[in-house]
Amino acid sequence: MKKLVFSACALTLTCGTAVANNSDWDQLDNDVQALSANLQDMEGSSMTIGGRIRTAYANNSDADLGGFQLYNARLFATGTTAAGVGYRLENDFATGNLLDAYIDVAAGDTLDIRIGQFRGYVLAESQIDSGNLFFIDRSVNAAAFAGRQQGLALSGDMDAFNWAITVQDGGDGDTDELFYALHAGMDFMGEGTSMVEGAYGAGDDMSASAGISFYDDGAAADGGGFAIEAGVQSSQFSLSANMVSRDDSGVASNFDFNDPHVMLGNADYTAAAIAGDNTPWSLMGTFALNESWELGLRYQDLDDAASTDVMDIGANYYVDGHAMKYIFNWTSVGSDSAAGDTDLIRLGFNAAF
Repeated sequence: MKKLVFSACALTLTCGTAVANNSDWDQLDNDVQALSANLQDMEGSSMTIGGRIRTAYANNSDADLGGFQLYNARLFATGTTAAGVGYRLENDFATGNLLDAYIDVAAGDTLDIRIGQFRGYVLAESQIDSGNLFFIDRSVNAAAFAGRQQGLALSGDMDAFNWAITVQDGGDGDTDELFYALHAGMDFMGEGTSMVEGAYGAGDDMSASAGISFYDDGAAADGGGFAIEAGVQSSQFSLSANMVSRDDSGVASNFDFNDPHVMLGNADYTAAAIAGDNTPWSLMGTFALNESWELGLRYQDLDDAASTDVMDIGANYYVDGHAMKYIFNWTSVGSDSAAGDTDLIRLGFNAAF
């Protein structure tokens, strides 16, 4: 414990004395790597320290919006204690929010227990790190379950089959109602789809996965529903689809309100993401032109009262995979409501370290 405290103090002093020139930034990077290596030697424990910056210039002429937006400025620490307990701690300085703060405990070879603050398992797309998305934002269905809540999760893998049970705080916070989710998935081709969206980094052989989840938030009357998803990946192309069927009440307890969807300047778009009594769906495909360029198209039907649909066209230029990439997104939102129609152009950059 003393070593951890002294190392953390050393990192703080190092960060505080760094100035913006190349040699000092290189020294800071070396110091962070040395700190991580020192922590890995602590009585069998291990720690990885990293982070990510994701930013974009966005222009929405319909809403007279335009400017630079810092979506993510994150630092995380993840690793394993000497007792074999996994952990992750992540904070986003762009929003000032604590994100992940949980521990993972293995109970035998087939059961994993997660305790703390984390994403509940409903859709696989919701679990993908935002830096590994193809588009700047998730599908609306995935954003609805990408927010973190405090709770407990049980999960396991049995060959190609995987399952998860999530119990978290519901829409009423710390009062007595809870959010429940039951997920079952299967990798029916190859090793299954990865936690990276699109074709980049996928193997030459095709892989495919599918899943179904049932959820309910006790804080809302008729606040349940189910979700289905499927995906196919190869090094050349990817295809994915999801659908969520919601009961009369929408569930907002797990919605990621820091998702760039919320920054579109379109209130109807955000409201549709958490509305009830509907069945929104999303279909997406990407195609890799070569090792550097990948193109993508996504269509979403929000199935709301205004018949909102969303079309995304994107292109990524990979300098170092998703760890360093340039992003171009054009989003067109159509609606029966005149106020709901909008177009958004975004030029972005993602860098992980």
